[in-house]
Amino acid sequence: MFGLFKRFSRDRRGNVAIIFALSLLPLAVLTGGVVDYSSAMSARTRLAQALDAAALAVGRDPNITSSEATTLATDFIVANYPDYEVGNLQNLVISLNDTDDTVLVTGEARLDTIMLGLIGIDEITVSWESEVQRARQRLELVMVLDNTGSMGGSKLNDMRDSAELLTEILFDAVDQPGDVNIGLVPFAATVNVGTNFERAWWLDPNGDAPEHGDWSGGRDANHWDLFDQMRNEEWEGCVEARPIPMDIDNTEPNRNSPETLFFPYFAPDEPDNDNDYRNDYLNDGRTGTDHQRLRNMSKYNNARVLRDYGPNMRCTTTPITPMTTNENTVLTALGRMNASGTTNIPQGVGWGIRVISPEEPFTEGTSWDDREVIKAMVILTDGENVMSGRSTYLRSDYGAYGFSRHNRLGTRSSSSSTLGDRLDGRLAAACDEAKSLGIRVYTITFQVWDSGTRDLMEACASNPTLYFNSPSAAALEDAFEMIAGDLTNLRLSR
Repeated sequence: MFGLFKRFSRDRRGNVAIIFALSLLPLAVLTGGVVDYSSAMSARTRLAQALDAAALAVGRDPNITSSEATTLATDFIVANYPDYEVGNLQNLVISLNDTDDTVLVTGEARLDTIMLGLIGIDEITVSWESEVQRARQRLELVMVLDNTGSMGGSKLNDMRDSAELLTEILFDAVDQPGDVNIGLVPFAATVNVGTNFERAWWLDPNGDAPEHGDWSGGRDANHWDLFDQMRNEEWEGCVEARPIPMDIDNTEPNRNSPETLFFPYFAPDEPDNDNDYRNDYLNDGRTGTDHQRLRNMSKYNNARVLRDYGPNMRCTTTPITPMTTNENTVLTALGRMNASGTTNIPQGVGWGIRVISPEEPFTEGTSWDDREVIKAMVILTDGENVMSGRSTYLRSDYGAYGFSRHNRLGTRSSSSSTLGDRLDGRLAAACDEAKSLGIRVYTITFQVWDSGTRDLMEACASNPTLYFNSPSAAALEDAFEMIAGDLTNLRLSR
């Protein structure tokens, strides 16, 4: 008997069958669990669709009450998640947030399991929440568009066509006249506010702003007076940058605070010195040092520009179009844009903020806390920021930030790369300023191959989904159409 028992204990025949029998239940639960899980995911998808539809429906009415919102949302949820769908709806909550004007709809779907019940899991509950911005009655949009020389030819036409399409879509979608206001800021090396503002109080008519004529070393270089002294030159409407951080922010100009005032763009005559200086347009007799010749104010008296350049060099864009409810005004302004000059995106963005602002110098914008208005900005460029450094006494060409030598951009470098990096920093600050004010920022790069510029513009947008890289005219048109769709229809924010 003992030997028989030992042989039996060593016998392995039949083990596979026993092991298979023992593992059959877990395998069946695992297989059935996949089915249960798949059903749960299907229910979650259907639940998401139903709650999204409900949130959008509620959000379209800015004046809806809480009880009306609950009734409307429930109707949409039931219609989009009928009884025959997998799962049972439960814990539906519809809430309106009057502080940030959002609608939040949350809910769950409970499913009875088929196989997972064998291991004690009798049901699966999936959840979803949908949040949307409530509908607002009016839109204020400013388009900040690159008008530099690289945008010439077909690129300018493509941008103009796309911007006109956006304009037409937005005006066609209005319910009431006045619901849409659109402004335009063409930019290159400078921004043109329009000659109708000549000697306006906020343009420092008395030359009190600290940076006004700083290149002269305090020799009473009031730009307005210098234009008046010259025989064949008039101010063409461009302005220079205020001191950092007011170069890009929304600080309102104040008569009693000269540092807050803007002042007219005036590129001074650079010393006669062969080809070392680009903007040499008056004869200074080549007497004295470069420093002395730059600060010679007498040469402007009754002077006539002798060359192609002059005090308006790099003032190349058409004027700002203040926000208007007149579609034809916007379309006409788009049609008049031209392409010339170098790129200073932060000045474009800074003036875009001022155009959409309710404060001086442009006052067409509504209050920043008006919850019935969406404020938006579209920024388009086809290239990187440029300020040309020079191996001269002045260290750069003249631009919105003057000469590099005078440190208005925060550096006295003669390196174009360093100056461009400084402009990139001002662009990032300008974008942050716009977003902090509640402006919805869309950015577009048009045939830009530099990854650094694309990254900078993507970071500028209110979120990455509002950045569009457009390598072709067709892609550019698509970008403007998507922006139009986003501004005319509520979009899910979460």
